[in-house]
Amino acid sequence: MPYRHSNGTQFSRRRVLGLIGAAGAALATGCQVDTGSGGGNGSGTGAGKAAKGSDPKAIKFPDLPGKLPSGDATFRWVDSGDLKSVWERSVLDAFTAKHSHIKTQYDGNGWDNVNQVVPLGIRNKSAPDVFALPQDVPPQVAINEGWVRPIDDLIPDFETWRSRFGPDVLVPGVSIFNDRVYSWPISSNRRLERMSIFDTEVMKAAGYDDPGAQITTWDELTTALTKVRKTGKAGLMAGGDGLGGIVSYLAVTAGWRGLPVNGMDMRTGQYAYTADGFMAAYELFDKLVTDKLVVSGFVTLLEKDARAQMTAGKSGMIFNGPWDIPAWKKAAPDWKYDIASLPSPNGKPFLVPFLEGSNSSWVYAHTKLPTVVGQILSYMGSPEGQKMMVVLSEGNLQSLQPEANKAADQPGLLDPQAKAAVSLARRSMHVAPRPELRNTDVAKVNIALKVVTPNLKDVMQGLVTGQLSNPAKQFATLQSKLDAALDAAIAAAKKKGSTATRDDYAFGNWDPAKDYTSEDYKALK
Repeated sequence: MPYRHSNGTQFSRRRVLGLIGAAGAALATGCQVDTGSGGGNGSGTGAGKAAKGSDPKAIKFPDLPGKLPSGDATFRWVDSGDLKSVWERSVLDAFTAKHSHIKTQYDGNGWDNVNQVVPLGIRNKSAPDVFALPQDVPPQVAINEGWVRPIDDLIPDFETWRSRFGPDVLVPGVSIFNDRVYSWPISSNRRLERMSIFDTEVMKAAGYDDPGAQITTWDELTTALTKVRKTGKAGLMAGGDGLGGIVSYLAVTAGWRGLPVNGMDMRTGQYAYTADGFMAAYELFDKLVTDKLVVSGFVTLLEKDARAQMTAGKSGMIFNGPWDIPAWKKAAPDWKYDIASLPSPNGKPFLVPFLEGSNSSWVYAHTKLPTVVGQILSYMGSPEGQKMMVVLSEGNLQSLQPEANKAADQPGLLDPQAKAAVSLARRSMHVAPRPELRNTDVAKVNIALKVVTPNLKDVMQGLVTGQLSNPAKQFATLQSKLDAALDAAIAAAKKKGSTATRDDYAFGNWDPAKDYTSEDYKALK
């Protein structure tokens, strides 16, 4: 049977097994693992400071219940790295500092590495103890194929641990399957994936001393990029793999009510790529491209490479997220930049709906260190562990536990730019409703949902390169296919006993200016 992940990727059992074989072939050519600084290989260097008890950025692993192995052992964690890696590595170092016979290895060498290492480990029955799922493997596939196991019987005093997270965090069909908790989101998703980020010197040369305050409308954006272009620099930096996200976020500034993550308007439960706000955002971006105000060759440029080029002073601005902040701090600590909200058509504030929770981790079904897994996850989800996540990410990651964010906000611990990004997000972002929390049978629909191609990224790239024409028709076709796919999945799930209907996706009482709460769900009944 086909499976579909939340990103729209469809898989069959044959395709999953093929992935494993492809991963093995890829690794056979050689794959270097970057363990990073701070003792990611289990040397315990990060934990050495913790033992002194004087470093506010050091972790001292607590005493936790459970019988650990008596002999030497090695615990392995693999994920994409980036923002969360410093914290995860430090937690593992602290664990080894407390239990020296249990070494820990952290591998956060990017998604390409995850996509190779995890399937190969599954095939060889030597997968990491905890890992991020490969981008192309839906949770349902991993569970049905026996890759992963629940965590609710691993974490000591699990119900207390679970109670620290809100009701919209551990969601059926996302973290919960067959009434068992398999995963949990390490951090909050309340972060603006698209902000205006300006190269201070480039913008100053174009006449903008305070670009965040001077560029608040779409017209001002076009004018500013034109002035930057006249200085010999590129106007807007962009990557071809992020065009859908850029246009979706610009659409939100125009009052579009679609979720940037999938394009659905949760008031109606219908996809909304033909809405006026979305079409206006596309037309704005298309004009920027036509007027040569976007960096040359952006279609073939990856967003990670676009980010790297910003520090070279090649462009005036980029629309990107807070993950850039620590990357720039490491790669170009002297580069100066400013951040602000995206410009809107009229310069007024706008609202961004989002679904909570990110950075999920999964436990290998055949881990030989279940107690070690339980203790590490227990600490990570504790108030102290979550506080240290915020501290060690310098505020670039926010916890799903408000008290942890408050405890971490101490003088000198958080990056000023990260705090500014968090402030922007808190002003404009609000939790949207989830159909899975209204009717748990929606999880069965998710399993049956098939991929729609071309997707938004494909359509955007086709339009800006001229391979596709008539934008209104292309977005209408995409919307129609998405609606048809959802209807088909609902019908397929119904044949297997699901009670979910299209009505479960429509939330007439949704107010985008507020977080959607359990009381709002109750009001629907």
